[in-house]
Amino acid sequence: MAMATSQCFRALVRHAIGASAAGRPVASRATRPVSSGGTLRYHDRGFHRINPRPPRHHPWCRGPRLATSAAGYEERITSTDNATVKHFAKLVRNRGYREECGSIVVAGSGILSEVCAGGGGDAVGSARVLFLADDACVPAGVTASRIVRAPEHVLKKAAGLQSVDRVDAVAELSMPPVVGVAALQGAGRIARLLALDGIQDPGNLGTLVRTALALGWDAVALLPGTCDPYNDKALRAARGGVFRMPMARLTWEELEEVTRRDGLRRFCAEPTADATAADTAATGSKGLCLVLGSEGQGLSDVALRTCEPVAIPMPGEMESLNVAVAGGILLYLMRRGS
Repeated sequence: MAMATSQCFRALVRHAIGASAAGRPVASRATRPVSSGGTLRYHDRGFHRINPRPPRHHPWCRGPRLATSAAGYEERITSTDNATVKHFAKLVRNRGYREECGSIVVAGSGILSEVCAGGGGDAVGSARVLFLADDACVPAGVTASRIVRAPEHVLKKAAGLQSVDRVDAVAELSMPPVVGVAALQGAGRIARLLALDGIQDPGNLGTLVRTALALGWDAVALLPGTCDPYNDKALRAARGGVFRMPMARLTWEELEEVTRRDGLRRFCAEPTADATAADTAATGSKGLCLVLGSEGQGLSDVALRTCEPVAIPMPGEMESLNVAVAGGILLYLMRRGS
């Protein structure tokens, strides 16, 4: 019996060494039930028994049960040096890598539920990998091909978070497409279009997308110089809005083509002396396009040349507002004009 146990142990060691040489992460292995209760898990220091605690109840849980992947089991990763954790961290910080993989990272049970259960599920599909805290349950509406339990420091590394905020779930999701002019035109007539002209702050971009979706605008055009809508800060600010709001990367020539086809009047947020008040500017229009400029540089020259200026009446002693705040007010005031 002792000899058989020793041979089994040596076989496991050879398997672990072979996996490491092949570049596969050794720190995560499938779990298997054992007759004496609990679960036997393999990690980077060998097997250990864990008696799993039931997950806490919270609004985003879909039931007080342990998570299982599509394969019927879960894994555990305890090291930030694991290949999957490094893959997540690179997705967060590297736009080119996100586009190469066609994946993005979304952190937090609440946001994941809004993304997957709140109308974006068809575009998202199943999570490729879902990291969960030891006491967390699967967020409502979320399915995953692979589920991994991990301690808090690993979850933060995977999410790219430096703050003290706790994170209970991190997922790799398929990146929804940002379409071109042909797809936007093929989607039917647009009545209200938000165009972002060189917006550089991803938090402002995410907030504007979320606000436009909430107020019933039809699409968002990302003009040259605008930041990546799948930056982690933009994703958190949009609260899943980037999965439900149609977005298109357009040149100025393509924007003019779309607005001409659908008969949209083009307005830009510019508090000049001859600017029209935003609450009356679009009255009677068949449709409108609102162009918002960057925080530092303002509107581009082409926007100033080709758009009608609109302004927010401000009786107070401030000259300007943050673009996300000003944009939210304009989106609300002008939505009734078309």
